[in-house]
Amino acid sequence: MRKLILASHGSLAEGMKSAVSMILGDTAEVSAFGLDTWGTPQAVLGKVREMMEQEPEDEYVLLCDIKGGSVYNAMIELCMEPNVSIISGMNLGVVLGTALLPQEAVLSDEIEDLIEEGRQGIQFCNASVMKKLKEKESEDGLW
Repeated sequence: MRKLILASHGSLAEGMKSAVSMILGDTAEVSAFGLDTWGTPQAVLGKVREMMEQEPEDEYVLLCDIKGGSVYNAMIELCMEPNVSIISGMNLGVVLGTALLPQEAVLSDEIEDLIEEGRQGIQFCNASVMKKLKEKESEDGLW
């Protein structure tokens, strides 16, 4: 079984899990560990290791908030295990996409598409951008 582990600074991981539960329903396959609750990256690492020891046959996908951050740096050492993968730059699109993958899907075959979908969900918008979009829309009109 594939397990998703969300790990972050602050309470981002728990908030992300809350959003996932709101959209997909409560799922035992998603766990969340934020530093507001766990205190240190080492405490999170210890809990994740404990989970892995209890269910060593499962696949673990760790999603962290930021590459190079203290949580990511602690979790990255788990990638030496053959059943562990890590994704940094966690956003709701990537978490949902990963959670929705069929259990039989091979993560390494799907990951580039999931990450690209996450990137496509990032957009900058302000009044200037909206004006350009509206101008383009009127230029592309049928008349």
